[in-house]
Amino acid sequence: MSSGKERIPERAPLLAWLVSCTVLAIWNFSRGLYLWAGYNLGGAVMALLVISFMWNGRMRMPALPLWIAYTTTMLHFLGGSLGAPDRGPGPFCFEGMQPGEWLCADGVNGMYHVHVWWDELVHGTNSAATAIGWSLAWRRVSNHNGWKISPRVVAVICFSLTVAIGVGYEVYEFFGKTVFLTIDQGGYLNTVSDLVSNLIGAGVGTLFALFYDPLNAEAPSVSATPLPWQATLTLIATLPLLIVGCLLSLDLMLLGGALVDADYDRVGDVMLASMLLSLLLSAARLAQRSRMKERDA
Repeated sequence: MSSGKERIPERAPLLAWLVSCTVLAIWNFSRGLYLWAGYNLGGAVMALLVISFMWNGRMRMPALPLWIAYTTTMLHFLGGSLGAPDRGPGPFCFEGMQPGEWLCADGVNGMYHVHVWWDELVHGTNSAATAIGWSLAWRRVSNHNGWKISPRVVAVICFSLTVAIGVGYEVYEFFGKTVFLTIDQGGYLNTVSDLVSNLIGAGVGTLFALFYDPLNAEAPSVSATPLPWQATLTLIATLPLLIVGCLLSLDLMLLGGALVDADYDRVGDVMLASMLLSLLLSAARLAQRSRMKERDA
């Protein structure tokens, strides 16, 4: 017999996200690791915001992508939380274990401090989860609004958007390092390696969503033209960041950074210029739309 209530699969991973970040925030605060207590508190707030949108299940979001997002989020929040506030051994360094063995870590950034590859792992997996999330969301918004956008076009939009977000985050780190002197993740190899990880993750996540999302089977194989203005705005706004992210990644992988002389400041300037161009193109597109609405009124 039916219970009369439809099960909402989104709730379990969202609650796991909220509870995990809350517990980690309390644990880190209790042992004086205030940096990661703050990060995890921010994660709990983000979980609450997502819950406010998805709790009723109307978005019809499959549970698996949300569990993937939860796992990648925990790689960041839990990995950093394994450190120690006094740069000494972390809480899981037992019986003479050295940092890097199992869950043993030291320093305020935990696994980020003891494993060079941890940062790339987190960037890549989070980028994949972001691409999956955007792809699923765009498909559902498209269906809700009656936009006839094909799965392949949605994939292009979300790949470009995810890569652009990754470049934007690196611009944030560039500002933190060069202007505010508050972030120590700067450096050519660190930054462009992050871009490579973001690029790969975005590609993997987009392809996963393209073949996994059950709603794609109901979508048109060819998009109607013209595309909705929201889609064209997203493509226009993210294109400069996408191009720069791809070029810098290929430069590192194929030329060893020759195009920018492996110079961090030059990379930062290029990324910043692409962001400014993105803002200008977005403003121009919005102004064009405003004029079209006035003409049609």
